[in-house]
Amino acid sequence: MKRVVIAGGGVVGISCALALQAEGHSVTVLEPGPVGEGASWASCGCIAVGEIVPLSQPGMLMKVPGWLRDPEAPLSLRPASALGLLPWFARFTANSMPFRMRTIAADLSRLTFAATADFKAQLADIGAPELLVERPVIKLFDDERDKATMGAAFDLARELGCIIDDISGQEAHEMDPAIAADFKYASVLRDWSFVTCPKRLVEKLMQTFLQRGGTVLPLACAGFQRDGAWVSGVQTADGQLLPADEVVIAAGTQSKGLSRQLGIPLRLEGVMGYSTGLQDPGVNLKHTVFYPAGGFGITPYESELAVAGTVEFASLSAAPKWRRADVLVKRAHRVLPGLQDSHRSRRMGRRPFTPDTRPIIGRTGKLANVTLAAGHGQLGLTLGATTGRIIADVIAGRRLGEEISAFSPDRF
Repeated sequence: MKRVVIAGGGVVGISCALALQAEGHSVTVLEPGPVGEGASWASCGCIAVGEIVPLSQPGMLMKVPGWLRDPEAPLSLRPASALGLLPWFARFTANSMPFRMRTIAADLSRLTFAATADFKAQLADIGAPELLVERPVIKLFDDERDKATMGAAFDLARELGCIIDDISGQEAHEMDPAIAADFKYASVLRDWSFVTCPKRLVEKLMQTFLQRGGTVLPLACAGFQRDGAWVSGVQTADGQLLPADEVVIAAGTQSKGLSRQLGIPLRLEGVMGYSTGLQDPGVNLKHTVFYPAGGFGITPYESELAVAGTVEFASLSAAPKWRRADVLVKRAHRVLPGLQDSHRSRRMGRRPFTPDTRPIIGRTGKLANVTLAAGHGQLGLTLGATTGRIIADVIAGRRLGEEISAFSPDRF
């Protein structure tokens, strides 16, 4: 049995904690924020099996210059953050080359294609299978040009094994009558699914971990005690020193700063995403629907309809621009003509993105007992259970480094 300290108790961190606890380790999680109110809370809650083509796909990059001039566009960059993000964006853009996109997509598919089975096994383990809704996701397109933007990404995803059916907008309306009937095209992502409530999911994972004897401290990780290439302890924000045989950094956007303290440079930036929960929405939506032209998706959670999306690059200290959330709700009426939005609550999550869209999973060669589980971007919820399984394998010595080298923290 090892003493494991995990920095971060979001969906990835707590999934790692449960997987390591099942191996018989003594696990302590440091989570300073409210349980379940991290990046996943401000998402569409999808198990996004087919989200494997990097964000730097050419169709998106062609739109970026216009988007950056529009503060309400699906992607925006705050001027005060622009200079510091230039190196990240240069690497991000370089990954739009076809051979790199193909390699990245193939790497991601090895993770996402295992995600549904891993997630269902996790839900069965915690006794909450009802949290998963196995129902396909629908993407909507106004016209040929709109649909063509996703063409290359869909072709590559299909080539790698994703199940995507093209249908008419009218057929999408027949599948889910809440959807407007005048979209020209739609695509059904058959291997996706969604959860009934991301916040309740993380709360249930945390509750199970505690019931099984785990420790959660409502404190941030402040630093580390080192002995050469060995990290012997983790310092908390209130001055405690927690002895550790293994350390896992799974702190989302904060992972970059923590790793820097250990001499591990991560190419990781925080991207702000917004979500608005609509209570009494006036429509009976059955599927998660995405409207790529508007930069958002809509998911029917158990107690509200969530309108979530946008990609906003800004510093970690930047305050939310709630107008961006309000714009999404306004645009959602295009998708759902009967939508009512008078009762709403807004939230924001910072998603940790790498320039190659791959998460950071595995050992660092610089330290003998530090493992990273960060940088999942839009795939944190999707890959939480899968990442936990991999981290448990790594710490147990069951998984060779070359098997997950594409996600190595040392690749930067």
